[in-house]
Amino acid sequence: MVLATDKRLFEQMGMTERGILRRLHSLDFSESSRASLISASDMIGENLDRIIGKFYDVQLSQSEIAVIIGDADTLARLKTVMRGYITDLFSGRYDEEYVNNRLRIGRVHKRIGVSPKAYMNSMNLLQDILRDEIVQAFGDVMAADIREALRKILLFDTYLVSESYVDAYLLDMAVARSEVEKYAGERGIATEMLSGHLHDVATRDSLTGLANREALQDVLHHEINTAQRYKLPLSLAFMDLNGFKAVNDSYGHDEGDAVLRDVSSALSSVTRVVDVAARYGGDEFCLVLPRADLTGARLVMTRLEQAFRKMVGHDISFSSGLVQVNPESAMETDALIAMADELMYEAKRRSKSEGGFQIAEALT
Repeated sequence: MVLATDKRLFEQMGMTERGILRRLHSLDFSESSRASLISASDMIGENLDRIIGKFYDVQLSQSEIAVIIGDADTLARLKTVMRGYITDLFSGRYDEEYVNNRLRIGRVHKRIGVSPKAYMNSMNLLQDILRDEIVQAFGDVMAADIREALRKILLFDTYLVSESYVDAYLLDMAVARSEVEKYAGERGIATEMLSGHLHDVATRDSLTGLANREALQDVLHHEINTAQRYKLPLSLAFMDLNGFKAVNDSYGHDEGDAVLRDVSSALSSVTRVVDVAARYGGDEFCLVLPRADLTGARLVMTRLEQAFRKMVGHDISFSSGLVQVNPESAMETDALIAMADELMYEAKRRSKSEGGFQIAEALT
């Protein structure tokens, strides 16, 4: 039996190298962004002690944080960890090891009682201190690219730590559910309503109400097996929004969240009872279309485009990879998603040159 302790947190949470690249891409973090951060690494290294001193002077002035830190030895260890973290920020290496360390930060913070709000406040403080150092060293004009790259990589880190928090809460929920069901079973108490609620919480995206990534994996696995067993068509659409970053940048994340909810409404308006709409992450969505070949799937996508024009605010469209599964050939869930994802990038490239809604399609 494979134990959780046999896997790194990166693996336990189902992350992949491709997933890392996709997340960085969604934040428009490019090779130029990476180079900008590397260019500031020597300056940051020379001033690390001052930067860390400023950071903890502010942190310790807050009673909530001071109580959590507790003593001089813990503070010294935290300063050592912070030294490594800031060095990593400007290293240009945002690989599996980097991501695993960010996930561990989220898990540890949750374990010792640091609230997500406190973590976000500390990240904002760190960003402000680092920006001041960068401007002081390079001037406003030269510092602009470095500051923007720093904003993107800190946002990337915040996403990772937030996911780790949520994953830890879900693990706690699963343990609590097991204990409640055991207690209830011993006393003959029905737990169907509780189980249904917990299942809904665990499988739904909290912002949009659509199925989340884990639920998508389960649905696809089931539908692929059904399609192969009964020789039925099955299609998957993998969509990425065009123009969403501009909404976030110009109007803020609250308006961006409103757009994502509008997208959810548009997706829900075109789906049949057997279809499943899911938020894969960020501004990426999937539609699982059982018993639909490419012709049927195209009709759904046409209706979805019309729904977008009516229901989704701002100049938002989508690029989509559309795949029909061949029931005669074996196809794993991850392979199907990867294929649709690759087609989506093909449609995305076309959208950048031609604009509007674009779809790239294929048969497996």
